[in-house]
Amino acid sequence: MIMLSDSLKEKIETLPAILSIRETADIFSVQNLTIYRQIHARRLPAWKDDEGNWCIARSELIEFCSKNSNL
Repeated sequence: MIMLSDSLKEKIETLPAILSIRETADIFSVQNLTIYRQIHARRLPAWKDDEGNWCIARSELIEFCSKNSNL
């Protein structure tokens, strides 16, 4: 398993337990579309809430980061 950098790990751990597409995109300094692509490619687990908003669990984001060495 690839280790996260300390700064990225600290940044993620201070976030809410459930993140939006925008919050996730801001973490990586990318556009929302980049996060949507990761979700639709089934690389980043996410679900829609009752209002139709995408939700990403912080724990899933940590796992995603651990599996992707380019972060």
